[in-house]
Amino acid sequence: MSADESINRNSWCVVCIGDDYNWWVHEAGDDVNLDAGSSGIIDPKQVEHMVDLLDQLRPYGLDNEIVSSAFITYAIERETAKEMLRLRETRDDVFSPRERVFCLPNIVGEQEGPFVEFMDHIMAMRVKLLNASIDFKQPLNAEEIEDIFHAEQQERYISGVKMHVFDEIVSVLDYVPLGYSLDDDVDDGQPPEDSVDLSEFDSEIDESLNIPEEKNW
Repeated sequence: MSADESINRNSWCVVCIGDDYNWWVHEAGDDVNLDAGSSGIIDPKQVEHMVDLLDQLRPYGLDNEIVSSAFITYAIERETAKEMLRLRETRDDVFSPRERVFCLPNIVGEQEGPFVEFMDHIMAMRVKLLNASIDFKQPLNAEEIEDIFHAEQQERYISGVKMHVFDEIVSVLDYVPLGYSLDDDVDDGQPPEDSVDLSEFDSEIDESLNIPEEKNW
């Protein structure tokens, strides 16, 4: 399935910065069933870092089509309120966007859809990378690692802690079993600052909207 044939297309959404400095969907069009307020969206910097991590999996069979189909891409349309942006859907590909894009997971149900297929795919590719790079006594298998992640997700759910989709993806792409390490692993892509500078998006917001230069971010 190509990116343009992705299921559950949405024409627009409004996103906001959360207390964790990640972007979350605040509102979306009626043509997609999103749980506004709990649906994370990946910002342009995080998209770039995700793509860098995915490049490590190319020698092990990474499928570009599976990756591209897993996300609906958006670009900034305008600022709507303090720390909130309205995004418009684009047809850009994750690997070669024409502009900086946000990526919303393409989810049909809890256990199906392009994004679920993507997560299964990168887990399988990460396992191949680890088995090729580390001399384990017994080769790793994806099912064992998925059980570990599932237990962690259940613990967070019980504790009422939301996990952003970017952190979910990176936890797979950076995964190494306890007691082992990979010298060439890329660091976590979360920005090191304790705040997010939204001014970096200013050049992408239409100047005709007459947004004041001094914004109280």
